[in-house]
Amino acid sequence: MQQKLAALAITTLVCAPALAQSNVTVYGVADMGYVWRGNNIDDDVRNRSGIDSGVANGSRLGFRGTEDLGNGLKAGFVLEQGIMMDTGDSAQGGRTFGRQAFVSLSGGFGTVGLGRQYGTGYLLLDSLDPFSTGTVGAANNIYLGEGRLDNLLTYVSPSWGGLSVAAAYTMNAYGNESAGNESAGGDIRAWMISPKYVRGPLMAALSVSQIKLGSTVGANDGDRVRIVDLGASYDFGLAKLSALYGMRKADATDFGLFPGTGGDSRQWLVGVSVPVGASGNVLASYGHRKTEVAGGGDDARSSQWAVGYEHWLSKRTGLYATYAAAGNNDAAEAAGALATSTGDATRGGDGYQRGFNLGI
Repeated sequence: MQQKLAALAITTLVCAPALAQSNVTVYGVADMGYVWRGNNIDDDVRNRSGIDSGVANGSRLGFRGTEDLGNGLKAGFVLEQGIMMDTGDSAQGGRTFGRQAFVSLSGGFGTVGLGRQYGTGYLLLDSLDPFSTGTVGAANNIYLGEGRLDNLLTYVSPSWGGLSVAAAYTMNAYGNESAGNESAGGDIRAWMISPKYVRGPLMAALSVSQIKLGSTVGANDGDRVRIVDLGASYDFGLAKLSALYGMRKADATDFGLFPGTGGDSRQWLVGVSVPVGASGNVLASYGHRKTEVAGGGDDARSSQWAVGYEHWLSKRTGLYATYAAAGNNDAAEAAGALATSTGDATRGGDGYQRGFNLGI
C-alpha cells in the first residue's frame, strides 16, 4: 500500500557520547485482519476463514540506530524481527531478525550496507505495486522475484539531477555455504544493478541481476538465472498509474524459485491508485505470468486481478479491504509450483485462487 500501516508508537532514545552523537529508534508495525480464501486448486480443500497477522504489512519489531562520525560520515544499523501477532511466534522461519539485519556507512559518496537486505528487483516491484506487496492483492503472488538475500553488500548512490544507482552483490544468497562448498542452498552468488530516475511525478527504473549456482553435488554447477525488470509510474494527481515488465532466463530451470519445475518466465503488471478525499485510496492491479514447464509441453500461464480500498485514521493507523482472484491454466495447475494463489504480506496462498481481507 502507498504507506505502511503502523499501530505501534515510535520511541526515540537519544544518548550523548563524548565524541559523537548517536540515536537508537525502536519501531514496529502491528497488523491484524480477517482473511477469507476459497476456490482452491485442489477440489478437496474447503474454504478458509481466519484472523491472521501481517496481512497488509508484516507485523514486526525493529531497532534502527545511527551515529554521526563527523566529516559528513554516519554509521548505522537495522535489526528487524517479524512477529506473528495471532500466535506470538516469530516469522521468517524462526530467524531472530529475519526481516532485515545489516550495518551501513553513509556520506557524500552514498550509502554502503552489509547484511540481510532486500534485492533491487523486489524494491522496484514494491514501489510499483499499488498494494505494496501486501494483502491478497500483493503483486508478488503473480510476479516472480527474490525478496531478502543473505550476506548482501549494497550500494546506493546520491541523486544526480534525479538519477541514482543501486547495486548489490552476495557470495551466499540463501544462507552460508557448508564445508567444501557442497551446499546448493548456501553457495549461490548474485549480483544486481538498478538505475532509477525521478523527476516530479515521474519515476522510471531498471533492475538487472543474475543468480549463479556455485559448487554443488548436483549436475547443475554454474547454472544461472538472468533477470531484467523495467518499470515506471506517473502521478497525474487524480490517479497514479504504474507498470512493470520482466523476464527471467534460466540456463536449465529457475533454481531459486522453481527447482526442476520451471524455466524461462515473462511477466508484467499494471496498477492504479486513486485518491478518495483526504484520507482514502482506491487500489487496483492486474498481473500476468508465462513460465516454461521443465520437460516440455504447454507453458504455465497465470494471472491475478485485485481491487481494494485503504482509509487512514491517522498518520500511523489505517483500515484496509481487498479482494483478489487468481487464474491458472491446466499446465500451471499440473505443475503445482508454477500456479499462483492469493497469498498476503506474511502467508502464502496455499493454492487458494480467491481471497478477501479486512483489517487494521
